Amino acid sequence: MKNSLIYLIFLSTSLHAQVDTNLVEVINYSIDSKILETERNYWVSLPSDYDSARLYPVIYVLDAESKFNITNALEKDLSDNGKIPQHIVVGITHPNRRLDMSFSTSTVNCAGKTDTIAFSSQNSGNGLKFFAFIEEELMQEVNLRYSTSGFNILIGHSLGGYFCSYILPLQKSFKSLQIYDPSIWYSKGEAIQQIDSNLTQNTVCHIFISSSSKFENQCPYHYAKIEELKQSLNRFPNIHYEYKTYENEHHNSMCLYSFLDGMSMLYKGYEIKKGGFETIIDVSIIEEHYKQFSKTIQFEFIPPINLYLEVGAINFHQKKYQNCIEALEIYLDKSSKDPYALELIGDAYAIIGKKKQSRNSYIKAYGLCPENTRLKNKIENL
Repeated sequence: MKNSLIYLIFLSTSLHAQVDTNLVEVINYSIDSKILETERNYWVSLPSDYDSARLYPVIYVLDAESKFNITNALEKDLSDNGKIPQHIVVGITHPNRRLDMSFSTSTVNCAGKTDTIAFSSQNSGNGLKFFAFIEEELMQEVNLRYSTSGFNILIGHSLGGYFCSYILPLQKSFKSLQIYDPSIWYSKGEAIQQIDSNLTQNTVCHIFISSSSKFENQCPYHYAKIEELKQSLNRFPNIHYEYKTYENEHHNSMCLYSFLDGMSMLYKGYEIKKGGFETIIDVSIIEEHYKQFSKTIQFEFIPPINLYLEVGAINFHQKKYQNCIEALEIYLDKSSKDPYALELIGDAYAIIGKKKQSRNSYIKAYGLCPENTRLKNKIENL
């Protein structure tokens, strides 16, 4: 039992150490876009234990220059703690954000007042080409480089939120759109007109919409158009959306809270609740839980592999050694070089009298940690 407690301490340290490893590791790529007729940069951050044998959903972040870091950091914390799945996070940069994310030249501003100066043909109206670049070039390259599941999320704030709204009837790639304080006022609400005219009744999408508080310096026209967007979406039974407003936040500060609430909405029911070492859980409970979640979200999500390690430890603590072994065998099938899991399954095998399997597991663990005298003693005792 003493050895088991030592193992559990090591396990806890190992799992927590993973949380901080990749928070700032970002890969910078460039793509020669034929559609945009120029070179574009995009950024990628992988899960801390990325494995090409697994499939990952992907979060695409517009306005990466200002929104990528916070999104990436929050995603890592939530996913490493089992609240949401692990994602590949892709940041989309913009040499000219207005040009990229608008589909016309607006003649009004956020107050609904006539404005023929702020927007022109030089800084607006390239949205269709930019959207084609995302779906036909960028996403295809990401899918070739990495192991992606096909569950894609697009996050847009402000003008990016208007972009997400406008492409809703056009896009075929995103299972979820995260629309934060969107500039639906642009071109007198043309994104709403686009939805009303072109969105089909059988379109399925999970959408989170948020807005900041109605401070005195905010524009009522801006909020009125967001309300119109919500009313428009109510007409489509397969559009699953939630809306939240942040009374104490302004246009930029609300993005942090929007991501947390947007992911909570999208992945409601994903996390499997564990109350510590007294939790009653085994492999069958895990698999049934994620089967039901997949049915709810209409996309297959497999259980996170580290969950099997946790469940193995829980069942070992409860002296349910066969359940422990079942969970750890699944985990070790994907993570065969984890000395802690190998030692624990070796302990379980030894307790139920399977000395050959126990010895083999200890030897594998010792080969990975030759300085571990405890493992050496266990091998010799067998």
